Amino acid sequence: MGWRCQAGGVFAVGLLLVGCEEQETTSTQRVPGLEEAGLVAGEGVGAKEWSRALVLGDSQALRAAVAPNGDVLLVAAYGEPVDLGGGPLPFDRGVAGPHLLVARYGRDGALRWAQGLVPSGPGAQRAQVGAVAVDGASGDVLLGGTSAGFRWGAGWLPEGPFVARLSAQGELSWVRGFPGEGALTVGAVAVEPGSGEVVVTGDFAGQRDFGTGAHAVPKDRQGAFVARFTAKGAPLWSRAFAPKSGDVAARALAVDAFGEVVFAGSYSGAVSFGGSTFVTVRSRTPYVVKLSREGAHRWSREVSGAEGVAQAVAVGSDRVFLAGTYTGRFFFQLEQFESDWQDGFVAAYSAEGQSRWARSLAASATALGTDSAGQVLVAGTHDGGLDVGSRASGPGLYVTKLLPEEGTSVWARSFTGATLPSASTVAVDASGYPVVAGSLARAGGAKRTHGRDGFLLRLKP
Repeated sequence: MGWRCQAGGVFAVGLLLVGCEEQETTSTQRVPGLEEAGLVAGEGVGAKEWSRALVLGDSQALRAAVAPNGDVLLVAAYGEPVDLGGGPLPFDRGVAGPHLLVARYGRDGALRWAQGLVPSGPGAQRAQVGAVAVDGASGDVLLGGTSAGFRWGAGWLPEGPFVARLSAQGELSWVRGFPGEGALTVGAVAVEPGSGEVVVTGDFAGQRDFGTGAHAVPKDRQGAFVARFTAKGAPLWSRAFAPKSGDVAARALAVDAFGEVVFAGSYSGAVSFGGSTFVTVRSRTPYVVKLSREGAHRWSREVSGAEGVAQAVAVGSDRVFLAGTYTGRFFFQLEQFESDWQDGFVAAYSAEGQSRWARSLAASATALGTDSAGQVLVAGTHDGGLDVGSRASGPGLYVTKLLPEEGTSVWARSFTGATLPSASTVAVDASGYPVVAGSLARAGGAKRTHGRDGFLLRLKP
């Protein structure tokens, strides 16, 4: 394990750099950046403050979170030698699976520290990047995903699905595994403001124990789970949602100021989250569920008639926002929305679950965030058909800010890259600066034909 900061100091012993002396280490400058493509008429026009291109060489999208002070935390898989600006991260060409990195950038885009982990477990478990979150009070970092067996300083991240807490400096505080059998995917992790309690969601097959007893789903089915832990990692409660028929997936999570939990994803067949039973004839239908601080069902809603998946959720003052991609048609507040192929949607509910408004976009909607004023930011990919400004632009990444009461766009901005970028995260710091993270497919070349690379993009409010 190696840990390097921008100043060049080494803060950990036992540095593992297998074969790095003979390898060419890629730099952050070899990935084409994102160019601003569209302006928007209106107040609060955003502008790119800085961007960072990250050479990763792995197919998984990086995940990012923003601390209240503007620092950006990211977790990503990498499949080739990497240097984020503080020196080469550990890399072993003899390991087939992806390596894992965790990094922290300042609000000015300068690298604070980066930590690279080489798989060293005895099995064939493949590392999976699940989620990252920041405790706003302490600055601690929460990670979720699947470990391939990583040595972390004096600690050990064992093989299998996990949630872990790091200090603000990147030291491992605790790790919680989920013993059992069957596939498990960690979809998202969140922290309750104030208490530091940790909530994690995802989906699983077979049987798993999230710390409060085993949960099981029927054979050849997939169910969703939500589990809550204290700030020190002690289990508080867990809930599993097994389908009556079909499957349930959970991919997005948020915790509001009262500690109540909102999670979202998609389902097929029939499922009950604690209220009415949902039934769909679609291959998958988006849903959103709200639980109390203690895990009791508050309300659940489906985007009835739509075929697709909810990919992001966010909470604001008296609002729950949901975003995803769909085909088909759905009705919301007596208005019909229709898509013939993979359009995005954004829907707003009150804190009590009443429908407020929805929008359909000629683009994907894969990331959501809210600012201190309760306004919602949406990010995704468009193919050129989305009106993002006063002049036309080609396909690319878009970011737009919507008013929470009716969904009217305040501003929007478009960016293009050498290849089509996708957004995995949009978050806003306490000063109102949005940060977007995502990935780009590689443009090609003899040594750059596989995988994706990442980017961070910071905008002015």
